[in-house]
Amino acid sequence: MDAQTLSEAMGGTLSLDRYRQLLPAFEESMRVANINTPLRAAHYCAQLGHESVGLKYQSEIWGPTAAQRTYDGRMGNRRGTDDWSRFRGHGWIQVTGRDNHTAVSKWAYARGLVPTGDFFVTAPEKLGNDQYVGIGPAWYWTAARPNLNSLCDADDLSAVTIAINGGTNGIADRRARLARCKGLGNRLLPSAAKGGSPVATVEKRLDYSRAQIAQDTYYWCGPATTQTLIQARTGNMVAESVLAKELGTTINGTNGVQQLQRVLNARIGGNWKVGAMPNDPPNADQKKLLWDRIVGSINGRVGVAANIWVPPSNYPKASYTSTQNLQYSGGFIKHYLCVMGYAIDGAGKKHVWLADSGFAPYGSWITFDQFATLIPPREYAYAADWLASTDATPSKPKETTVSVNYPKLALEQLAGSGEKNGEPTFIGWGIEDLITKGRANLQTYGSATVPQMLAIAHADTFRAIINEGKK
Repeated sequence: MDAQTLSEAMGGTLSLDRYRQLLPAFEESMRVANINTPLRAAHYCAQLGHESVGLKYQSEIWGPTAAQRTYDGRMGNRRGTDDWSRFRGHGWIQVTGRDNHTAVSKWAYARGLVPTGDFFVTAPEKLGNDQYVGIGPAWYWTAARPNLNSLCDADDLSAVTIAINGGTNGIADRRARLARCKGLGNRLLPSAAKGGSPVATVEKRLDYSRAQIAQDTYYWCGPATTQTLIQARTGNMVAESVLAKELGTTINGTNGVQQLQRVLNARIGGNWKVGAMPNDPPNADQKKLLWDRIVGSINGRVGVAANIWVPPSNYPKASYTSTQNLQYSGGFIKHYLCVMGYAIDGAGKKHVWLADSGFAPYGSWITFDQFATLIPPREYAYAADWLASTDATPSKPKETTVSVNYPKLALEQLAGSGEKNGEPTFIGWGIEDLITKGRANLQTYGSATVPQMLAIAHADTFRAIINEGKK
């Protein structure tokens, strides 16, 4: 994508120079949200364009209005503080409230997009500035509403709109924007990321505890690596101090990846073996074997342990969707870490996700080519019995047809969704009660709750469905 294409997609609301300024954040947002087909890109641009009026608004327009005053004590905002104002909506799809700013911070930190896990809690306004404004939409698209890309693949504008908006407000504008964006085709796809990597064709990453990733002492990277591998595979968190004793770790560190192999076999099984990387740089056969073992391990739901030796000239460089380098310092680094994911981008470039206990932000994508040069002349360990397929080729998405009665679904969410074993699954609110109280609130306060507004907006439709069900 270029600035001219972004301007066309957004309807030219802003100047071309302004779109040129926003392009890096918008493309990064698309990459993180896995917007990797023209159809997904068209829906993404259409929805963000509508929600932000062509990317014009990066933070909630503030009165404060009567509705905005109701933020006090809601959405995680602490009553009686300035939370209700500080945590106003930020981003092109507005992230609102302390709870959501907290969730975005943790999510972005886990992906190496921000330096701390409370980044947008301590500075919520940064979620609306040019550098980070695309993070909120990417979080919403993949974490808050993880089915959005599937709905885009089905080209279901109504379903995408309801998932984002809770109703079909502005559907005519969204439809017009979508038609315009579809006409731009491949031009909408994001170009190369920092480090030269277009969007992914395949990506897999294991879940592990980010809360416990940092090592407890400067010389316990071996125990911390072992701890992460055990926790990710079994869910059990073994103290680093316990593992340090089992590994024979001293102030001088852990004596070889063979110690990790021994403890992992004793603790969780899996027939851990050691792979050698004696050549620096490694030869083609050694690299292929390392890649196949990483892919097989991740596909088999287990990470890979690596003992790395790294001179300052080869400190890890962020790639793919990561934008912040691991903060290596202190000269020649002798270290242990885990490989917990792999990806192949649209240009065929390979990347690995490092769970690194020693250096903030404690996780990052780097290219596989660089990672392979970090290990020689040391070794890595993998669970031979848990290796699954070494095929990293993405499967072709299945064609899906989505047929949903959205008014009925909305009614069920408001008024209840039936019974199970004679008990109501969700009692909900009475529609007529919502309509009456909502209209009273609008007249008295100028605002109403979201359920009340939905009931008022779709009163005739909901009543028709209710009456049909009584026949």
